[in-house]
Amino acid sequence: MTNMYKMNDKKTSMNTMRPIRIFSMVMLLLLSSSLFAQSYFNPLLMNQLGLSHSRDVALSGSNTSDYSTAMNAFSNPANQAGFIGLKLSGSFGAIATNENRSFPAIDQFGDVVTNNIYVVSKGLQSTFSGGATWGNGQFSVSLASTPFLTQAFTFKEEIRGSLYSPNINRDPLIGYHHMNQAGIIQSSGASLGTAFGSWSVGLGMRMLHGVGLENEWGISVLDSADVSALAAGSSLLKTESWELDNTPLIINVGMIKDFGLHWRISASYQAAYSIESTRQSALPLYSNTLGLPFVAWVSDSIESAINIPARLEVGLRMKPSNSLPTAVYVSLAYQDWTQYEVSYADSILNSDFPFDNAMREAFTISGGIEHWVNENVPFRAGFTWAESPLDSDLSQAIISGGSGWKSGPLQFDVAIQLSSVEYRYYDIFVPVEMSPNAYENVRESKTNYSISVSYSL
Repeated sequence: MTNMYKMNDKKTSMNTMRPIRIFSMVMLLLLSSSLFAQSYFNPLLMNQLGLSHSRDVALSGSNTSDYSTAMNAFSNPANQAGFIGLKLSGSFGAIATNENRSFPAIDQFGDVVTNNIYVVSKGLQSTFSGGATWGNGQFSVSLASTPFLTQAFTFKEEIRGSLYSPNINRDPLIGYHHMNQAGIIQSSGASLGTAFGSWSVGLGMRMLHGVGLENEWGISVLDSADVSALAAGSSLLKTESWELDNTPLIINVGMIKDFGLHWRISASYQAAYSIESTRQSALPLYSNTLGLPFVAWVSDSIESAINIPARLEVGLRMKPSNSLPTAVYVSLAYQDWTQYEVSYADSILNSDFPFDNAMREAFTISGGIEHWVNENVPFRAGFTWAESPLDSDLSQAIISGGSGWKSGPLQFDVAIQLSSVEYRYYDIFVPVEMSPNAYENVRESKTNYSISVSYSL
């Protein structure tokens, strides 16, 4: 990599909130990371979004043993069993992505002097969810539609030509490398819950369907006289819209045991499922040399199937006996990613890029606290440590928080999560007559905003 790559780093700013409690929460969030990172690997893992309601986002998903809305009933369908009345809920989310790619500048002694950022990519993805729950205290039913999986990834790289001294800082723009993967796989379904004394059990079923699934891969040449820094000597653009070839059905079962007024334990199970599609671009493959996934673009459409393993989770809720309402949540989830499989209709791809033993078992531990400052305003905070099935260096710590306002049957909730992950990877677009840079650094950060509204009847 040379100094031919230059890009102006765009800067963002965040308005400082006036209330001291919210300001402190945001300062903690600036140091946090989230499960939404690693976007480039999303076509492989199909990262599960999971959290849609603001309360669940603020508690980092640790509240699997407690009911929030119809949208979180699928995390453990038994948590809705004690609900009474009718509750309507809706949520809007926005996930902003910022990715920096850099390469090390090495001096004559072999020491790294600095990391030169040569590309900054930004993207924004919005999500919508909604649902309703009805219950009589012993039996309840929920209907909901929530974002479940995402393949989102945005990459845009300016390519500069090479001029010699004294015009180095005037290198002309000769083209772009760009890649964009957009769309959501939405889940829609129903769940049931019922109570037997101190026990609650539940069953949920959802079907997956794609919304706006699109891929774009391109090389735009502005100056054909100087293409040494580009991955191709001529403009190239591939676009594709794709759909799921199957209709995956996900089954969730759960149970809860209450121990008096202060303690509750829960367990839930999400069955394995498979996603089948026919795609020409953005095929998820695995590099044994790199030890990480990569995205391939082929000339022919290829059928693929991605098998996601089952997920087991246990949870705990504790309500201390203090004057102000407070609840503490803890959850532990396990997923055996060694059972993960990717297969293709093309046998050559299966033999050249096998996924055998490429993934690892992964645990996720989460904790959260909800404290009602008064009868109208809650304060929420959460923490998560999530192991990565790809590599231990990609494991992430998460700090999240949020608040809300309740007035009679109407309630508003807000939450925020910030994410950050760093790893090393090859250049996605390798310049002409150059080899990939094995020491390229990638830093991806995301901000996940959520606002929800609920109305109880």
